[in-house]
Amino acid sequence: MQSKMQPVRFLSSLLLLVVCTVFTATGQTVDTEPRSITVVENQENVNLHCRIGRAAQLCLIRMPGVNDQFTLAPNINSPVAGMSYYGEGLDKGSCGVHIDRVTAENAGFMNCTLFVDGRGLTGAIEIVVAFPPEQPTIEVVSGNVNNLEVNSQLTFRCISARGNPAAKLAWFLDQEPIYEGVKLDKPEEYFDEQSNKRYFTASSTLTRSIRAEDNGKRLTCQAEHIAYSDKLSRTDLIMNVNFQPQALPEQIVYGLQLGRTATASMVIKANPSPRVLWNIDGMDYHQGTEQGRYAVPIPEALGNNHYNVSLTIAGLTLEDLSKVYVMRASNNFGTEDYRLSLRSQDEVFSESSSFGTGEIVGLVLAVLIVLLAVALIFIARATGRWCFRGKSSSTSTSAAKIGETDTTDNGVGETMLPPTGTVVPPSAVNAPNGVESFPDMPPTPDPNNFILRPTNMRHPLDAPGPYPIGAIRREPQLSVNSGNFDNASVLSSDSCSTVGYGDPNQVGLPVAGAQKRWIPHQQRELLEKQAQLLLSGAAIKRKRETEIF
Repeated sequence: MQSKMQPVRFLSSLLLLVVCTVFTATGQTVDTEPRSITVVENQENVNLHCRIGRAAQLCLIRMPGVNDQFTLAPNINSPVAGMSYYGEGLDKGSCGVHIDRVTAENAGFMNCTLFVDGRGLTGAIEIVVAFPPEQPTIEVVSGNVNNLEVNSQLTFRCISARGNPAAKLAWFLDQEPIYEGVKLDKPEEYFDEQSNKRYFTASSTLTRSIRAEDNGKRLTCQAEHIAYSDKLSRTDLIMNVNFQPQALPEQIVYGLQLGRTATASMVIKANPSPRVLWNIDGMDYHQGTEQGRYAVPIPEALGNNHYNVSLTIAGLTLEDLSKVYVMRASNNFGTEDYRLSLRSQDEVFSESSSFGTGEIVGLVLAVLIVLLAVALIFIARATGRWCFRGKSSSTSTSAAKIGETDTTDNGVGETMLPPTGTVVPPSAVNAPNGVESFPDMPPTPDPNNFILRPTNMRHPLDAPGPYPIGAIRREPQLSVNSGNFDNASVLSSDSCSTVGYGDPNQVGLPVAGAQKRWIPHQQRELLEKQAQLLLSGAAIKRKRETEIF
């Protein structure tokens, strides 16, 4: 058969050589649309088109399956049934053919020759007539598919024969594509003289190590071909894998009730079905038997090679909860041991409740500690204790002014005085250095013969003569009754540092200390009230003295 195909291949090669020679001699080419086309056998209404850039006088067609070449032209009946002219007209260099129905005999190269000024220009279009291959089949190349075991190596081959063109093959396992271990073989080409058809056989091999989870899955070979009615054709193989019982971690059965019949069970996987026995305190209890307080039912098949294995204990005791039960499952392909422990309802509740209570207690204590710390901090800030300095609760945070003394704010709402001997009055803003110096305040006199006189309430004896004996004139900027006195902020001492105030009876008349101080709101209000009382008492005393004189 291969020897008979040689003349066909030779003639095709010779034809292409002649076409290329014509192209070179004339210096022009023929454009074809399409260059190659694949159609299904008996497909209808297929158009093939050739074109050049000049007007043509004649269009000559050679079609596979038609013995002689023939001419086509617009508005002229075709000499070949089922074929007619297709194009835009010879005057536009267009020459093509319309095929009503494609047959297998039309497979090959269609040649179109356009004559221009007595010279022929030829183009070629390959026609591939597709016909569907046979349904794909799966063969087992190596291994026993009837006795598949875990870790055994099997090689499968999928074949899709007698199709044109060759089918595209792919492997799937339960709809999941398989790529590992797949090898695509080169398609084999054949020619059938009886049907005058060329066809191909596609094949693909799959080498796979069998796994326990492969059992019961569907191995699929899929062939894709244009000539299939659904474009796809599949063949399946159900894999029956034998394997020993599969291992599991130690199992724990919860919720059993003391004094009642308890059933402990676990689900294992094996193929074929396993035989089981339980080992309790060194004694074996086989499936289907009942000895003393223990009964072992036959494993229950759940499907997909899963089995429910159980043990029944009559009158569950605390001693039963302290034991470790060993279950042994076996079949013709191996043996596996499983360990199982029991827990009663009381144990479960005790474990869960103690754990939850500890967490809750810890969380509550943590929240209480945080709330207590926050409360202490707020109390300390409000009362000025523990060296806290913070923003006063008063709505106004004016700087303390005694006379013309200016104070500063430290940025957090604290009213501060400058160091001793240095005050910054408003007039000092334009001073050369921005600071004006004043002398330190005199010491506070003896309160027993001191008369408090605000500077804006002068006694007639005060001018021009000296002050009365025992009286000390206060500087205007330090007078508590001066117009510059700001009631919103008064300096005082706290638990962290001491500011000298002299006589404690002179409340509200501070001596500027060496450091800046902050006064809590409540203490400041108390000092203001005391200062107002002293001022009122001094005014009454002054009035009485005036009346006497």
